[in-house]
This record gives sequence, structure tokens and C-alpha cells, in this order.
Amino acid sequence: MEMKNKRSLPLALLPFLFAYPSYALESHAKTGTPREYQTGALIYQGASSATGDPEAIADILSRHGVSYQLATSEELNTMSLEDYSKYGVIIWPGGYAGYMSESLLPSTRTLIRRAVTENGVSYVGFCAGAFIAISPSALPGTEGPAWGLSLIPDDLLPYYHLENEGVEFAMVSANFADQSHRSLLWWGGPTLPEFPHGVIARYSDTGEPAIAETWAGQGLILLSGPHPESPEQWRTKLGLTDPDGTEQDIAWNMFNAALTRQPMMAF
Repeated sequence: MEMKNKRSLPLALLPFLFAYPSYALESHAKTGTPREYQTGALIYQGASSATGDPEAIADILSRHGVSYQLATSEELNTMSLEDYSKYGVIIWPGGYAGYMSESLLPSTRTLIRRAVTENGVSYVGFCAGAFIAISPSALPGTEGPAWGLSLIPDDLLPYYHLENEGVEFAMVSANFADQSHRSLLWWGGPTLPEFPHGVIARYSDTGEPAIAETWAGQGLILLSGPHPESPEQWRTKLGLTDPDGTEQDIAWNMFNAALTRQPMMAF
């Protein structure tokens, strides 16, 4: 299905699927200094992005008065480091992460990584956007990572357990650090790393991180396995009932944290 976040990985990377990432990173509770930017957000609208997801992200930003630019894979492949660095945050929707990665030149993926880690552009990724953010580093002598953006160089993220049980989509419960509980739309997304002081929400049934944040060099990164940005139409299409209504307030909180470089409340 188009909106399920299968990665379509090269065979050489398959061994990484079965190893949960281990991280030795600094504390994730620090705050960042404000950063000037020309346009609020750069939204990926390239190959294999989930239908309606970039537009839903744009709508949330627009309702909060944040400027944005939608960009195709072809447009991203023509951009320079200076171009990427003009944005406050890069936002990556759901879709097929493998095809997304393959649509971008290795040099493009390297420039995105540099814009985040060196120049302090924030990054928000949902589902496929989380998968693509964490990948092994480039091999010696190569231009860029073999797959993904490698914003955080490490093993690939594991799927949330429903994926391995043959479930394609579901409403899942999550516990937030502010002690609230929300029902979130999950559609083939991952579990996230145990960033110290950086877990925003945990899947209620397993306790594994569902939404998390960390610093990668100079950039603040916020990742979500479920889809808090998704519009109500998705639930209607899938025949799901959401007792909380849409969770786009959570998505906005992620965007706002990224733009202000102020991490969200976390475990």
C-alpha cells in the first residue's frame, strides 16, 4: 500500500533490521539558542510521499502562520547547502522510505545531513520520515550514506510489533511525559530509540518510545512512529475510530519545538 512505510532496503542493509540501536549520546534535555531563518519549513513532497500527508503538514503550519515550501525529489536534488540552511525545519512525511531515499542523490542526502548537524536546521519526521533519519554512516571512500539521511548514524529502526503481526494500521495508545494519554494513528511505523531525557511519548502496551527527540550536532530532531499530523480523512478511509479526534495539536507542538529549538517535555 502506498502509505505504509516499507523501506525497500538494499540487501546489503538487511542485517541492520534485527538489531535495536544502541546510543551513546549526550543528554537530550538541553535547549538550543534561537536561529534565524528565511522560511519556516521545507516539506518533502517527493517520490513515494504518502498521499495527502505533505498537504496536511502544510495546512497545520498555515493555520499557525508559519511559512513553508513544498519540494519534490527533483527540486531537492538541485539545492545547495545554503538553500537548505535558509529553513527553520525540514519536515519529512510518511510514505515509502526506501523509495524516498533512492529518489535522492547521495550528495543531496549528505547536504541535508550537513544542514541539520552543522548549520542547525531542525528536522521533524513522521513514520517513513523517522526511518529515513537514522541510518548507517557512509562507507569509507563513498560520497554519502548508502541509504537514508544518517542524521543519526546508527542501525536502522525496528518496526513497532504490530507490523510483525501482520497488522497494517491501527489506533494505538500512547502515554506522554505530561501524564496525558492519547490514541494515535499508526500505519507501519517504527519504535524509536531510548534517547536519555528525550522520549516524548511511549506506546502504552510495550513502553517503547513512540515519539522522541534528540540533538544531532547543532540540529534538533523530533521523530514519530505514529501519525499525529494525519488528517481525519485517513481514519475515515481506514475505517478507524479515534476516541480523541485528530492529534494535529501534537504535530504542531513538534513543529513549534523544532522552530524555536526548545525540546518538548520528555521522559
